Amino acid sequence: MKANGVPTYNFACVVDDYLMKITHVVRGDDHISNTPRQLNIFKALGWEMPQFAHLSMILGSDGARLSKRHGHTSVLEYRREGYLREALINYLALLGWSTSDSQQLFEHDELIEKFSLDRCNSSPATFDLTKLLWMNGEYIRKKSVDEIYDLFMDWIKFTQQESIIENWDKTLLKKAIELEHEKIKLIKDIPALVEFFFKELEFDETAVNKVFLSEKTRDSAKIVLTETLNRLPKEELFTPESLEQFARNLAVEKEIKTGQVFHPIRVAVSGRTQGPSLFHMMEVMGKDEVLNRIQLTINKYFK
Repeated sequence: MKANGVPTYNFACVVDDYLMKITHVVRGDDHISNTPRQLNIFKALGWEMPQFAHLSMILGSDGARLSKRHGHTSVLEYRREGYLREALINYLALLGWSTSDSQQLFEHDELIEKFSLDRCNSSPATFDLTKLLWMNGEYIRKKSVDEIYDLFMDWIKFTQQESIIENWDKTLLKKAIELEHEKIKLIKDIPALVEFFFKELEFDETAVNKVFLSEKTRDSAKIVLTETLNRLPKEELFTPESLEQFARNLAVEKEIKTGQVFHPIRVAVSGRTQGPSLFHMMEVMGKDEVLNRIQLTINKYFK
């Protein structure tokens, strides 16, 4: 026992491993110097020794040993960021280990089946957040919309942000998630991607300056929005296909480019220049809401 009443590490970990019936000790190579001491303690106590394996250290992007200054140190912090458990497990397994064909993505059972210590590398591995983010996005794209919705609900509860979605229609939320499925890399991305469906229309200043206030686009934008407001109520169909045809016909009639029709409608409906497929977005939003937003835009910028 140390003077402070705490058992010495090398003795305590041997007793701990024995009591837990540990068969394999797999740890960082910074523990190699401890191993002979622990082997002698096992022998002195007459206990069967586990097998020992030592893995190369994990480094940060700067080449130094991974530590708190490199970022998150707890799996709970990664969960709070919106990483999936299977993506984190998959990525951690590839730090210092690989298959002969350099496979990157694994189902959980497949990873268990293929993992072997003899494929572990002796050189240090680098913790690459960019690769982890890519991997997380790949796992999200493999999920169904219902699965992503459930993961989002769990994330909302875990992060105690229930107020974000307090007045959001759940059916509309699922449709919005489906529209942005390919763009979601982290579960925490979802609110920023879909919130414009549920909030009062807020305009991005850059989008307004580019599409509504620029001398090159202002006149055509006004014509497009005014004509759309007048004609769209008469359209019987409100599908992505019919809406796209409507927009293209308007471009031909007014002898302007399709982008000069698409962009003003997008900004008027979402407040942004970026987002999901315009005509699928309009279908999900519904004709009444689309017309209301176009009218609001005209009143705000073209009266």
